[in-house]
Amino acid sequence: MLAAPYQGGGYKLNCVRCGLFEIGHIAASEISVWNSQQRINLSGWIRDNQNCQIFGPNVKILANLPNLTVGEKAEKILVQFAKKFPKPGEIADLSGGAHLEFMAAGRLADTNELRFFIRDYLYAEVGFLLRHELVTNLGDDSRYSISPKGWVFLDSFRHGNPDSQIGFIAMWFHDSVKAAQIAIENGVSDAGYKPFRVDQKEHNNDITDEIIAGIRGSKFLVADLTGHRNGVYYEAGFAKGLGLEVVWLCRESDKKDRHFDIEHLNCIFWDGDKLPELTKALTNRIVATIGRGLLIEKN
Repeated sequence: MLAAPYQGGGYKLNCVRCGLFEIGHIAASEISVWNSQQRINLSGWIRDNQNCQIFGPNVKILANLPNLTVGEKAEKILVQFAKKFPKPGEIADLSGGAHLEFMAAGRLADTNELRFFIRDYLYAEVGFLLRHELVTNLGDDSRYSISPKGWVFLDSFRHGNPDSQIGFIAMWFHDSVKAAQIAIENGVSDAGYKPFRVDQKEHNNDITDEIIAGIRGSKFLVADLTGHRNGVYYEAGFAKGLGLEVVWLCRESDKKDRHFDIEHLNCIFWDGDKLPELTKALTNRIVATIGRGLLIEKN
């Protein structure tokens, strides 16, 4: 890891595993006492957000980054292959230290886990990678390229669901924002889409599975940051990874506490006493950025 001091009171780092980022002294001190899983998750987050800045006020949020499912880890590793080797047929050589960034991308603990995802999962099970044998320190598992099947998956993965008529709503499900929930649903339906809130769906599955399935089946996601729930940030990030458009909302009184990564994004701010304006603004934003849906009547 290469480090250079800068005037902000910390360091600019170029880590073989994580990539490029800046970190302040206070943040570094707090992170030093984290457990191994928290550090693994942070490493993956940095790999996804190159040239990011990590300072004291952001550490609490980063300490609670969610763990990935097996499928999410595999997807992130495949996406990293495409980022690093974007030319079809190009062979990735994971010998030496080249494999470390793939461990970061998948938020993996060790090379045994990486071998499982690359050899057993992406190559042998789903066929998204092709293996080019060469004996190295990783055995015969160090040279791979993305298969035609893998490129087809990545193409659909990036472009989302153009034919879907569903708008997924990610927000704080609390009594204090019940009226806003209705206003947001009205905004989605007025734009011609069916609003989907996972708390309204009856199911017997794990709630995380239902959320992931719901996002995958949607055309776009509405993320209301009111209450600053970690799950909302996670769901919005997952949707962006799928290539879905995200419409950002936030109650005016919560504006100052937004996560530092999205402060620059165009966000609709709303007031609890002016919810019809929220509905109208959301409808206009959806129509302008995504297009009007085909469901004329409200659901």
